[in-house]
Amino acid sequence: MPVRFLVLSFLAASALWAQPATLHIDSPRPAPDWALLERQLLDQLERAAEVFVDTYVQPDGTLRWQERYQGGMNSSDDAYEGFRSLSLLYALGGSKDLDTTHRHIWNGITKQFTRYGQIYREFDSNWDWMHHGEGYVSFYPFGLADPHDELFRDRSIRFAAMYTGDDPESPNYDPNLHLIRAVMTGSRGPKMEWNKRDWTPTNANLAYYHLPYDDIPGVDSSTGWINDHPDNDQFARIVKVMSDRMARGDVPINMTVTPLIANAYLYTGDDKYADWVEDYVGAWVERTRQNNGITPDNVGLTGKVGEYNDGHWWGGYYGWRWVRGGLDVVLASYTAAKAAVLLTGDRKWFDLPRSQLHLMSEKGKADKRGWSIPIRYDDKAGWHHFTPEPGYPAANLWAVSQSPKDWAHVERLAAARGSQGDEDLEWVFYLRGKNPNYPAEALRRELSFVERKLKLILAEHGDPETWFDAKWLSLDPVDVDTLVRLMLGAPPVQKRGEMLHSYVRYFDMERREPGLPEGVAALVTNIADTRLSLEVVNTNLLESRTLAIQAGAYGEHRFGAVKLGEEEEPVGDKWFAIELAPGAGATLQVEIERWVNPGSYRFPWEVAQ
Repeated sequence: MPVRFLVLSFLAASALWAQPATLHIDSPRPAPDWALLERQLLDQLERAAEVFVDTYVQPDGTLRWQERYQGGMNSSDDAYEGFRSLSLLYALGGSKDLDTTHRHIWNGITKQFTRYGQIYREFDSNWDWMHHGEGYVSFYPFGLADPHDELFRDRSIRFAAMYTGDDPESPNYDPNLHLIRAVMTGSRGPKMEWNKRDWTPTNANLAYYHLPYDDIPGVDSSTGWINDHPDNDQFARIVKVMSDRMARGDVPINMTVTPLIANAYLYTGDDKYADWVEDYVGAWVERTRQNNGITPDNVGLTGKVGEYNDGHWWGGYYGWRWVRGGLDVVLASYTAAKAAVLLTGDRKWFDLPRSQLHLMSEKGKADKRGWSIPIRYDDKAGWHHFTPEPGYPAANLWAVSQSPKDWAHVERLAAARGSQGDEDLEWVFYLRGKNPNYPAEALRRELSFVERKLKLILAEHGDPETWFDAKWLSLDPVDVDTLVRLMLGAPPVQKRGEMLHSYVRYFDMERREPGLPEGVAALVTNIADTRLSLEVVNTNLLESRTLAIQAGAYGEHRFGAVKLGEEEEPVGDKWFAIELAPGAGATLQVEIERWVNPGSYRFPWEVAQ
């Protein structure tokens, strides 16, 4: 197979552009089904985004919606979240217009919800980090798409300051005890007390959940959330007890703030952000150690576990008892662990989510549903509320950590319940060579998903004044989860506040833009701790393409040797390039060292100054 390494010479190259080792591939390879489907999905997602935006966004970037909206502490998260994939799709290989449109919509939503009274200084004034996380998952891809946008860079620094202790108007963080001072935080600082208005209209939804505590005076049913009769105001009693026991102090869901801090680091390279993440997540690690290996779900303002909850380590907001239990603790700590590993290079942080996931799994039991785990705890009922263990925590943790312990957990789970029908398990077993049809099947499913959403959007005839606040989120047709898995070898970006973490990332060297060049398809077929297998195909039969491959989403990894057939060449850098002749393709075996470079949004050809 013809192969050679050389240094590209670009006519437009500047003195500040690094030049990569480049692999030339001109052996023809008929485009496989997955490659054609991948290119089709990229195209259809871009077209669907255009229809979606035209239907629900006004020319000034605001949403077609109510003239007035009052949602208590309820934030703008659903509005931002509904458009979360536009810039990420551009970073994968879509049109630059996607990113331009996304920034325009972000600015429009920010102005709109400032008018509604929920955003102050361009950030949500008060809400929890489950909802903040959902909204700001849309914010982090801006750096991937364009690290030089000064407006969004400045916002990233200002938003991070609200949680690092650098913003006196938002004293959300205690730098001495390394804790976030309340459950509800934001641009106006911590909210230490709650009232009924704060929980309106959220109370109507909470009526479908169990009560946060069993000992609320005069309340024995979750219908109390919607009972505020003057002679029997159960709603007020629920809020009063929650305010007294939950409002102040730190909770695990607050660990979802870590990508916001990591985001500022990736723009600036300032070590103070890495130090903050290490201190904050480290405090949760220490609390877990002191609590016999269980992450406590409520920490008072003095740093004492259970300070406002009769000394109980359980009973906090989005904790072991309420609302969804331990899976929320695992997901928040998993999000924080990935950010901490990215910024420190130390894999020890994966132990935090791993320990809590294993804790529940070890208390699980086999039943007709497969393997069920207890996700809730209190002293009265003990470990309870057994629910089928989902595949995503174990599968996605393994995909990032590559720990044998995590793979053993995946195998035990699959043995008990099977992997078919679980997208995360199907994907990781494909990466282990056990599910060869997965790529094409997954891409076809995504195309069907886009088609279904478009039918609903094109049939829209409702009155915006009657739409609920998750309207756009429920109709969003731009789902890039499958592309992230297949193209990048990465877990999908969870909608609860994660940022992208991947083995590789692509750039179009001719346009000097992020994403796959037009007509090029890429598929990660295998990942391991120190290597990956990658297929690349130029589906264009008339024009060559030049593709750059970066080690990690932020250049945090480093490539070793690249093997093509029997020939092997060293790289020893965070990126290399491939010249693909028309219709050419190849399978590459790539050595990789992970988390050895400082991560940065800067494009790989931009030399640090």
